[in-house]
Amino acid sequence: MSENLSSYAYYPIASHEGVLKTVQNCEAVCENTFTAVLCMHDCRMRVMQLQLLRDCADICTLTAKYIARCSMYARPLAGLCAQICQDCGTHCLQHPDQQSQFCGQVCLKCAQECAAFAGMAMPCPGGVQTGPCMPGMPGMPGMFSQAEKKEEKE
Repeated sequence: MSENLSSYAYYPIASHEGVLKTVQNCEAVCENTFTAVLCMHDCRMRVMQLQLLRDCADICTLTAKYIARCSMYARPLAGLCAQICQDCGTHCLQHPDQQSQFCGQVCLKCAQECAAFAGMAMPCPGGVQTGPCMPGMPGMPGMFSQAEKKEEKE
């Protein structure tokens, strides 16, 4: 099976340094909050929070890797990351402790930045989008902005 390397479009990491740092920070804060919640007296009542914290940390780790390697799946994955971070952040803010409040704010910021990063994808032709538009697929435009395409050619 041969690889289609044209499916990947390189972009300078500095152009997405902000979202990358935010996602990495969110992962670290969620892992730290998970440990803090485990030590709380009411941790058995926070099973949903613990699950969301692990899901959020894991998707942030994966999203950061995909952004760093310029994966053609980075933007669609960032959309999923935004959704999970939104859910985790909203849930954490329901708990009054300082650690959960801080984590909730970090997650919501990450959700916002990931949604913006994911939203840079170009729309599919025909108006109806059943999945992400990916470079290298016949009849579909690339998922990188015109500026990024220009940088890629240079």
